[in-house]
Amino acid sequence: MEKKGNLRKTVVFLGGFLLLILISFAAYGIFVYSYNNTDRAMKAKDFTEDNKDKECDVLIEPRGGDADAWVKKVTESSGEEKEYQGLIYHSVITNCTQSVIEDWELRVNIHGDCYINNAWCGKLEIHQKTSGGEKVQTLDLRNYKLSDVTLNHRMAEQDIMIELHEGDYFIYQPSVVDKETPIDCSDLAKEEKRSVDIGVIFYYIGDTPLVFDDFNISYHLNRVITQDFVFRILLAVSVIWLVLCIIVIVVHINMKAADRRLEEHEKIIEQSLSIFSRIFEEKDEYTAGHSKRVADYTRLIAKKMGFSEEECVRLYYIALMHDCGKYFVPDEILKKPGKLTAEEFDIIKTHTTKGAELLEDFTSIEGIRDGALYHHERYDGNGYPIGKKGEDIPLVGRIICVADSFDAMNSRRCYRDKLTQEHIVSEFEKNRGRQFDPDIVDVFMKIIDELFDESFSE
Repeated sequence: MEKKGNLRKTVVFLGGFLLLILISFAAYGIFVYSYNNTDRAMKAKDFTEDNKDKECDVLIEPRGGDADAWVKKVTESSGEEKEYQGLIYHSVITNCTQSVIEDWELRVNIHGDCYINNAWCGKLEIHQKTSGGEKVQTLDLRNYKLSDVTLNHRMAEQDIMIELHEGDYFIYQPSVVDKETPIDCSDLAKEEKRSVDIGVIFYYIGDTPLVFDDFNISYHLNRVITQDFVFRILLAVSVIWLVLCIIVIVVHINMKAADRRLEEHEKIIEQSLSIFSRIFEEKDEYTAGHSKRVADYTRLIAKKMGFSEEECVRLYYIALMHDCGKYFVPDEILKKPGKLTAEEFDIIKTHTTKGAELLEDFTSIEGIRDGALYHHERYDGNGYPIGKKGEDIPLVGRIICVADSFDAMNSRRCYRDKLTQEHIVSEFEKNRGRQFDPDIVDVFMKIIDELFDESFSE
């Protein structure tokens, strides 16, 4: 029993350990979910050298190559010819974390007159202010139909020039196909960073290049759990738990083998006690099987009272031997069909003390002597052999008293037939608190219908 108790404690510990791990994983999962779904944004003023905590970096400037700037002469509708400066601006978006930057978009606010001609590799969501409100259109300027363009624009030969003025802005939407998003640096060393370079062609008038210093980037960070220290700790703890489970399983298998051996020993005890009880009952044909039935009723009552399985088995063994003292009662008294004299009844009553003496040294089953000695004590104190009263009578004696009386009333005897169920119930109700413990009678009344079911004895 102690080993089983220790096993239960170990299982409870492992269960609690697992619960703690699961809670930790759940808390970590909630944290990661919140981390990954937090809307993040940075403005142009955040991208300074002094900002060591920035999660990303954005730089917008002219590309600076020999072929990255040119002049286009355009004849206006008025007939006047103007020179437009064409310039490729590139924007470098750099991931400064070990997470993955996802769903990013770059918004650039316009503070002067200019024209957008092209962009790669993503799309531009262009916002133009109008007297009536705002025009918005998303275009892939590398692949579009001129007839589909609803924004204010003009054509310079084959080049489209989409107008932008003070207060207008555009949002760059990166291309997944061209691997502009996500920006993943989880497989790189900490000091390395992954960058994406995008390009936009602008036209403007004048010698001063456009300056884009009013922009912001919105994005999500996706934490890479396989690279996360906390996740690795939780994974290591889970492995420890698994190793402990394997150890417990191995120990449990060994314990089960020991339990099987114990069950074999218990079976030997039960069979031995059953043989002894049948030997005692051979003296009286009317009580054949009495001890086995009383033992069955006792176990059923104990189970209904909430006893553990081990306790129910122990009480069953005790009840098997409750009448062993009748072996010492002379046959002529035990089998007498008529009414017993006072002297003969006194001899009958000695079966309780004789049984207790016989079981005195039977210490392997705790309380087995009490079952033999006290099963004829009455709750009101008028029983025998001692005259104990109420709860001074050991509980096993009070339970067997109810089970023994039921079997006596429900069995045919040499001097009468067995009683009806109604008569038996009436006797228990009448003697509740007198002969029988009232609490045990209450429990017994809940199962008495089951005892009269024919299937119970099968």
